[in-house]
Amino acid sequence: MNLMFADLLQNAEGRYLHPNELKSLHDYVEGIPKRVRIYQVLQSKESELLDRVIEKFQPMLPNLTRRHGVLAWERCRRDLSMVWRYCCMAMLLNDEDYLRDKLLYWLETILKSFKMRDECKPAYKLMLDSLPYVFGSEESEMIRPYLILAKTMLVS
Repeated sequence: MNLMFADLLQNAEGRYLHPNELKSLHDYVEGIPKRVRIYQVLQSKESELLDRVIEKFQPMLPNLTRRHGVLAWERCRRDLSMVWRYCCMAMLLNDEDYLRDKLLYWLETILKSFKMRDECKPAYKLMLDSLPYVFGSEESEMIRPYLILAKTMLVS
């Protein structure tokens, strides 16, 4: 649940919502249909996005399989897919904390411990750069802040 929304409900326990709280609640609820629609588009084109990213990323790391084993590109795609899906869910919930708490803190630790941050950096740039080629401007604008947050925490 969106943290702002959860806090609003908890703080209003035993009383009526103030007008500004009602407006925040109204704005959040009113945005749900748009976020659901965009979420569905983002979901339906995940493979197209990841295919494009991996296709452009592989030439940048020709020795990845030698250094990290035969499953390296499969793992890379799995990890990018996981980040994409959590970004999409965070967008749907309109909640960056969801993304941080459920995935990024954990994955950041993994990437640091395996010293993979520098190797992964181009992949997140490619994801951001690929948005306008795969999605319309509305979808790109809605997901971009979450991808930027992921890129910043994971590889910057």
